[in-house]
Amino acid sequence: MNRKELVIALLSGVILFVVATIRPVQYSAEATFFVPLTLLEKQIEQNGIGFGSPTEVDAHIELMQSPVVLKTIEQRYDKPFDLSVRKTRNGAVAVEVRSREADLSATIANHAVAVTDSIKQSMLRQNVGMSFDVMAKRKFALQTEESALRMALDSLRFAAQSDSLAYAALIFRKERQYGTAVVELTNAERKLEELKSYKDAPAPKSYSISPAMPVDKPVGLPAWVIGMLGAVLVAGGLKLWAASTS
Repeated sequence: MNRKELVIALLSGVILFVVATIRPVQYSAEATFFVPLTLLEKQIEQNGIGFGSPTEVDAHIELMQSPVVLKTIEQRYDKPFDLSVRKTRNGAVAVEVRSREADLSATIANHAVAVTDSIKQSMLRQNVGMSFDVMAKRKFALQTEESALRMALDSLRFAAQSDSLAYAALIFRKERQYGTAVVELTNAERKLEELKSYKDAPAPKSYSISPAMPVDKPVGLPAWVIGMLGAVLVAGGLKLWAASTS
């Protein structure tokens, strides 16, 4: 390598060093957690033990990356940051935040977990509320049907006092219809009580494995390493170019 090529390589390294020095520093923080079971009946069946299925984990990740979660965080902190979410090998979820402040990165990462849990709970309660309204209408319709069948059955039994053979088949059919209506009404009332308990119960929160903590070292290579690598790459490129042109 001649003197000219050496000067170009060193100058390139210095330029890259200066650029790396004045670039904004980024600090990374990561929070890791397990997604809980979403459905309360599953929690009860498993005595509160167990985590969300792969489908629930994927849905939780999608929600954490959704505009509604990001907008909520941005409105609170009003500072630039980058948020990424991934699934670990053990089925947990890791959320990483990068910003210009170490404390801010850790705070936002932990807050993202809490915000996602809160929004998820609101969505679940809304869904349960809609199911509750549908089942309440179903219960009212069944009550009306049960009342009408009971009145018709009472009328038929009263009429059968004078001629029981003539009304026997009709009474038998009405009794079966009435029995079916009573069973459906009982099931609807039981389901309505379950939905009411789900509506009032809080949704399970994420199980924290390791909360995000501030770090001292910024993300990326030091400026002097970037400058040195740049000088080496430029020198190698000049050497190859000289060899190809000779």
